[in-house]
Amino acid sequence: MHIKTKILTTQELADYMKLNEKTILKMAQKGELPGVKVGSQWRFHLEAIDQYLQKNIMNTPEEELDSILSTSNHLIPLSRLMDKPLIKLDLKAKNKDEVLSEMVELANVAGIINDRKKLLEELKSREKMLSTAVGNGIAIPHPRKSNPLLFKNPNILMARSVKGIDYQAPDNKNVYLFFMICAPNMVVHLRLLAQISKLLHVEGVIDRIMKVSKSDEIMRLLLELERKQLFPWEEFK
Repeated sequence: MHIKTKILTTQELADYMKLNEKTILKMAQKGELPGVKVGSQWRFHLEAIDQYLQKNIMNTPEEELDSILSTSNHLIPLSRLMDKPLIKLDLKAKNKDEVLSEMVELANVAGIINDRKKLLEELKSREKMLSTAVGNGIAIPHPRKSNPLLFKNPNILMARSVKGIDYQAPDNKNVYLFFMICAPNMVVHLRLLAQISKLLHVEGVIDRIMKVSKSDEIMRLLLELERKQLFPWEEFK
């Protein structure tokens, strides 16, 4: 499905997420899915869906993640989204702003962004709205608004803090792993968010990431998971 607008009808969201329209309606009526009722019709904002997925990322059923991923005919594998230059296992940051600055610098050195200053502003703006920490020691920083001018290509940065950072997580625990989403638009953003969530659903994967000593080991882990076909994707033509 090709999304031309950020506002979706019930049927468009059902098609997008590969769910039954009645299921979408029930979820909206119960307040389980963010939407606005206009007259007798529901409307859904993609950015609100993003916040919903982020808030529930650790508890989102795998079948729902698969349905989001399966709506793409050209889904880049994680091993290409998270290349070695995009991984940092020894964050020096002591607070949220320092984490964001380090990750922006990582992206800048890797050559995947167009405007370092603007990206940092957008990341900080997003954190002021709501912390991107999702619990269980994980945070997923991303710009407040997807912007095709910020990033050269879709990517995911990964950084690790050995000591942990107070990131205002919903479970009040320190954050150790950071996955920064670099997406040119909201549709790609949702797919990358679903891929990260899919990764975090793999049993024992967080412990394995915390124990590795080199970025090479992260890449081997991703390739291992892809060989086991835990991530549905099709190669770009």
